[in-house]
Amino acid sequence: MTAEIAVLLALWTACEAAGQVLFKRGVDVLASPAQGRTFPLLREALASPSIWAGMLLHGVEFVLWIEILGRLPLSVAFPLESVSFVAVLLASRVFLGEAVPRRRWLGVGLICAGIAVLGSAA
Repeated sequence: MTAEIAVLLALWTACEAAGQVLFKRGVDVLASPAQGRTFPLLREALASPSIWAGMLLHGVEFVLWIEILGRLPLSVAFPLESVSFVAVLLASRVFLGEAVPRRRWLGVGLICAGIAVLGSAA
């Protein structure tokens, strides 16, 4: 894998993790969704600056993903996308204070091992 592709993947991952944290923060300030309130909750969410910032980051992420797909085979790029699971878990721990049990850390270790294998073959 070239350094340029690694940078693109790192930027894509950062956009994914930051976008997910922003979505969560945006939804957390809304009232609890009552049974059957899906669309009113969606209208409230769309008024949240955090939700809009998350959507903007996902737009940037889309552009980066198209660039990545232009440089890597899909069979390589898509599995490397799993690094986002690790980044989102770390971001939720650091920025949202979410607890991460040991079993989840074990899963992260397995994902990292898979990413290392795929990255060395790319």
